[in-house]
Amino acid sequence: MPTGDVQQVFGATFEPGRPTWSPDGRMIALAAVMPYSRRYREGLSKILVVDRATGAGRYVDPAPHRSLQTRGDDGPVWSPDGTMLAFAMESLIWVLPVDQSGHPTGPARQVTRDLSDAPVWAGGSSTLMYLSGGQLKTVHVDGRAGRTIPVQLRWRNDPGPDQVVIHAGRMWDGSSATVARDVDIIVRGQRIVAVEPHREGRSGSVIDASDRFVMPGLIDIHHHREMQGYAYGSRQGPLWLALGITTTRSPGSPAYHMVEERESVQCGARLAPRYLATGEAVDGPRIYYNFMRPTFTHAQLALELERAAKLDYDLMKCYVRLPVVWHKEVIQWAHRQGKPVTSHYHYPAIAMGGDGTEHVGATNRFGYSRTVTNVGSAYSDVIAMFNASKMARTPTLFVSSTLYREDISLVTDERVRRLYPNWRMEKLQASVTSAQTTDQTATRHNLANQVAQLVAMVRGGGVVTAGTDAPIDHLAISLHMNMRAMVKYGLTPLETLTSATSTSGDFLGQPIGRIGRGMLADLAIVDGDPLTRIEDAANVTAVVVGGRHHTVADLIAPYPTSTTTNQPLPAASAPMGKVKQRVPAHASTVAYWWNTMEELERARISCGHDH
Repeated sequence: MPTGDVQQVFGATFEPGRPTWSPDGRMIALAAVMPYSRRYREGLSKILVVDRATGAGRYVDPAPHRSLQTRGDDGPVWSPDGTMLAFAMESLIWVLPVDQSGHPTGPARQVTRDLSDAPVWAGGSSTLMYLSGGQLKTVHVDGRAGRTIPVQLRWRNDPGPDQVVIHAGRMWDGSSATVARDVDIIVRGQRIVAVEPHREGRSGSVIDASDRFVMPGLIDIHHHREMQGYAYGSRQGPLWLALGITTTRSPGSPAYHMVEERESVQCGARLAPRYLATGEAVDGPRIYYNFMRPTFTHAQLALELERAAKLDYDLMKCYVRLPVVWHKEVIQWAHRQGKPVTSHYHYPAIAMGGDGTEHVGATNRFGYSRTVTNVGSAYSDVIAMFNASKMARTPTLFVSSTLYREDISLVTDERVRRLYPNWRMEKLQASVTSAQTTDQTATRHNLANQVAQLVAMVRGGGVVTAGTDAPIDHLAISLHMNMRAMVKYGLTPLETLTSATSTSGDFLGQPIGRIGRGMLADLAIVDGDPLTRIEDAANVTAVVVGGRHHTVADLIAPYPTSTTTNQPLPAASAPMGKVKQRVPAHASTVAYWWNTMEELERARISCGHDH
């Protein structure tokens, strides 16, 4: 800290947890995944202890065939006296006695019985503080009860403006086959109170869109806003808005981070699209991503549902190794709470009342529940089941990146060039290079087959929503590339835009995705005619979110370039040092094959159906 120098002491590992230092500064401990085998990527989150000076690393197993909770805020955290590591496991707090180098000196023991997350030491080594369903509590390490700490934090929804009138030259309401012309959309608070023929002299703030096309804001129904390793900072919200996306939904986020983001957006403290989300997906005993909750017992499942209720999840997500009987229980519980449930499975989820399937096809551990072949097609019984059940399907067309071969209009767009951070721009350019320099024949056939499934669903009465899995795919522009692919390979612009507006809004059960009385005033103002030319949906000049008007010029103004901002920066907490040569890789790390760059790259792209 005195110099600000940075030095790498250990190689990469997939989505590691937050590091904790031993009191003497010699050792670093963190949560890290250990796969069971090379066959499947899943495993357990264990404690990785690294020697700061030598780079030697070893995995500590505090509970055989059990897993630390999440690799985020759930520990381990080293006690101030150096004798214990505290962590969350099975939604309870545990402590593991260790020596100064992190070697266990005894078995781990449980210290809480109620819902428990995010342990930290409360000033000394005898008391822990933790989160419990939105409350802050303490517990003594000998298991004696502590107390609930009052936290006087209050917030309220942004009330919206008194009255705003959007004068639309052309208006599409989100579902009709035609547009209305020369109309006023009258907004009070966050809601539309009327859509009427244009009349001069109305009270309130007037937005002149008389030469523009006004439509419902787009909805990305599958993204992970707080996903580790994808840091957009304050650029993320303006980027979505600048491309016309006014609502996003996450089917998997760190629970407390999700709540903080959702509240910040709802109260107007943070500029971003409307946000619906769940916490970490409920998974079975083996996990991979850091935002999954490995579930081992029925008693633990009850704690997972308790957290979902107390933090008011907008939906539940069941992941691929959750036992079927527990998946059914989650669906039944969620429906009693008025919450939808999604997963990667169409069956048996359809039979149990599941509400949605994420992806055309993705990570799957049931040999009998495939929704897509290796070439992107599907058998007719899969489509028939979706259409008959009305289970929603969110495509996430990753292979739409093949269209960068001939269409880089968004890659060179000023909004993207200024709001994409450098690291993401490099990834985007790599996608362009791949599309333009490699044979895309098989990819094009695969994409055409995937869209053919969507055509069969939309025209067969099924429910197709719009989502991208950003930031795994390129944030914001991927939704437009998905829509362009849908039109190129068979859907009409009307069908495509409907999926990204009213169909998605209806599935979410929210008054969004349509323009009409009583709907939330979430609008995109664009130059052109997206119902004729789908590319025009990206020609956004302004958005209205909850009645608040934001021009694209205003959204990008704080970011002159991808590396600069004109926003005030906090005072530096440490001097800017240099990046020192890394500590040489230690021989002890050779055995950890899952941390090689080849395996990590496979992990990065492994959301496909064959993983």
